[in-house]
Amino acid sequence: MTLTGAVAMGAGVMIGAGIFALTGQIAELAGPLFPLSFIAGAVVTALVAYSYIKVSDAWPSSGGIAMTLQKAYGPEWAFLAYSRR
Repeated sequence: MTLTGAVAMGAGVMIGAGIFALTGQIAELAGPLFPLSFIAGAVVTALVAYSYIKVSDAWPSSGGIAMTLQKAYGPEWAFLAYSRR
């Protein structure tokens, strides 16, 4: 399997499970408020993305969330963030 094939397979699994399989369960739980639940999810996702962009703009580095935690809270939190994996 090539790298392109592996990436395509991973993306297909995420899209299939996240969008197609779970949408019916969400629709059953939300009932007539189903469209509103998608709008609320989009708003929450946009706020999280915006805050992540602002943090990465404040501390530009290639360390990801561990670097952000280290600069904000110290090296112990950065270690704990990746020791649970």
